[in-house]
This record gives sequence, structure tokens and C-alpha cells, in this order.
Amino acid sequence: MAKDRSDSELDRELPDLPPELRALAELDRGRELEAAGNFEKAFQSYNNALNLDRRSAEAYVRRGHIFLRAGDINRAMGDLSQALRLDPDLAPAYNYMGLILASTGRPTAAFLEYAKAIELDPTAIEPYLNRGRLYVEQEDLDSALGDLDSALAIDPQNAELYLGRARIHMMLGNTARATADLEQVLSVAQEEALVLAAKQMLALIR
Repeated sequence: MAKDRSDSELDRELPDLPPELRALAELDRGRELEAAGNFEKAFQSYNNALNLDRRSAEAYVRRGHIFLRAGDINRAMGDLSQALRLDPDLAPAYNYMGLILASTGRPTAAFLEYAKAIELDPTAIEPYLNRGRLYVEQEDLDSALGDLDSALAIDPQNAELYLGRARIHMMLGNTARATADLEQVLSVAQEEALVLAAKQMLALIR
């Protein structure tokens, strides 16, 4: 877990650095805090980064993600739009835009955002996973399977992806393939919730 440094500690560590470098330090600190689940302090660090450098596209993306998690769609959209004005090649911004558009009933536009995210960073799993979920909502299960297959080719130890693909196989009536994926979940999962979900689904099949 990331060490939770205070603002004053960070100031002491970076006494005479230019604002742009201090902004990068704040951005790094925010990412650490966000990864540790401390979203409030991560948000503060991203604010600090932007106060130091208003052209930090990644800080806008990260803060936009925090807004999105909090359900503040308008502010999330504002930050992500600003990030893309500064850097049109930021794949995560398109992914988060896709989430916003999907959640506000604009699936066609969301698909375009996910496709752009994947084009810019074909190794990122989240756009495949999010687009796959949207395909399921749109009842295009074959396309959803394709996206989960692509994601698993990138990260073959991801239990959440196996669980998602198993659900789709069950919807299609492919119980043998669903069973194989659920057994993979039991083999690689670290989270008890995923293990429990896989066991419950296997019980339905058997």
C-alpha cells in the first residue's frame, strides 16, 4: 500500500523544484493514493498538480476519473474534454468518455470512444472489458465474447475476465465452455467474492 504522505511532507521533499516537476510529483502521489483506494486524498493531489501545471493532461484524466466514480458526470466530462484538448492521444480519456456515454444512454457514441481507446493502446484491458459489457447490454453476445477473448490474451491470469466470459457462455447455453472458464476463476482468483461467484455459477450448471 502506498505510504500516505502529507502535503507538508511533499513540500519538504521538493523544496526548490519548478512547478512542472512538482506537478508530476503530485500526480505520482495521486496515482499511488488512488491505487490504495484513498480517492479523497488522490483527488486533492490531482487538484494540487493542476494548480501547479494547468497543461497536465494526465492530471485532468485522473481527476475526471475521480469525478466519474463519484457520479459527477458533468465535471468528469469537463475534465476529460480538457485532457483531450491538451493531448488527443490519451487512451484512458476515451475509455472514461465511453463509460459516461454508455451510462447516459448513448451506446453508439460509447462504442466509438472505446474503439479509439483500443486503437491508441491495444494492451489496455479496461476498454475491452467495458465495451464487452456494453455489447452484452445491446444483446450482441458474440462481439462481447470477442472483446473478452482479446482481454484475456493480454492478461490470461485475470479472474474477473474469466468470470465475465463464463456468464456470456451461460447466456448462450455453452455450459462446457462456461464450466471451463469458472474452473479457471477458481484456479487464479485472489478475491473471495470472485471465488464465491464462480462456485455459485458452477452449482447452477451442475
